[in-house]
Amino acid sequence: MPVTPTTSGCLGSESTVPTSILGAEVQPVPVTHGVRTIFGFRFGRFAYLTDCSAIPDGSWPLLEGLDVVVIDALRQRPHASHFSLDQAVAAATRIGARRTFFTHMAHDLGHAATCARLPEGMALAHDGLTLAIAEGGGHG
Repeated sequence: MPVTPTTSGCLGSESTVPTSILGAEVQPVPVTHGVRTIFGFRFGRFAYLTDCSAIPDGSWPLLEGLDVVVIDALRQRPHASHFSLDQAVAAATRIGARRTFFTHMAHDLGHAATCARLPEGMALAHDGLTLAIAEGGGHG
């Protein structure tokens, strides 16, 4: 798969320089995974943020105007390197995407019971879920 960086050199751990992959712009979004900074990614109006326990202040502006966000929600109780479900709901609420899917869940989150108590527009992802991302990063 050809990858074309928009600047020369490697991306540093705090870089937010967009990159072009197969002609589509990919925006790295720094997130925290325990004590490490890793990346989620934004593709137009869609963002994928997994393995995260926090979103640094500088990353929130990169998440404005989303239609769909997929975000980590490991379990009910806190974890050192992943959002709990309540933390993920709070982050998703702040992001304000029209639809949120929680992923990277442990088996102790019952799917139907958990989905029933989530805010409108939010749901646990599930095996076989596919999201069609329209050109420009929206969803279809």
